[in-house]
Amino acid sequence: MTLALDNYILGESDDTIKIDSSENVSEAALALITQSKRSIDIFSHSLERRIYNSQAIYSAALKLATRSRYSQIRIILKESNDVVKLGSRLVELSQRLSSRVLIRKPPVEYRDHNEEFLIADDVGLLHRPVATRYEGGLSFYEPLRCRQLKKFFDECWEKSSQDADLRRLHL
Repeated sequence: MTLALDNYILGESDDTIKIDSSENVSEAALALITQSKRSIDIFSHSLERRIYNSQAIYSAALKLATRSRYSQIRIILKESNDVVKLGSRLVELSQRLSSRVLIRKPPVEYRDHNEEFLIADDVGLLHRPVATRYEGGLSFYEPLRCRQLKKFFDECWEKSSQDADLRRLHL
């Protein structure tokens, strides 16, 4: 069942929408990325293909990344094996726009963190408490929870490193 997200506005609509399928999660991610004007922060276990590998998400992320010189997409990716083997449009975008779309690997102390989230412009939130399940919530305006998760994300980001497996090889 598709979500009806047309009437929700990033930074204004404060309802929490329950999500429970990969299609819902992908629609929610697309809605947040599309409406974002400055930044997207993603903490993900594997950038699951069902969620993040659509052409629509790639196009929305490209539009955001090239919107202004201050636009930025940061991704902390715990496990890169699948995206290396199967490919990922967001990884391709990070290789193409390496100063605007950044992907890092978390340090060991953050690898047990089992939730997955996307923060849009520091106010919109797509949150799944268990990364291996699709149940979660979507809010277009949840600044307090975003601030808490952003603090965690920033701490992890500062200690994280580039994933050598995701670098493009120029031959």
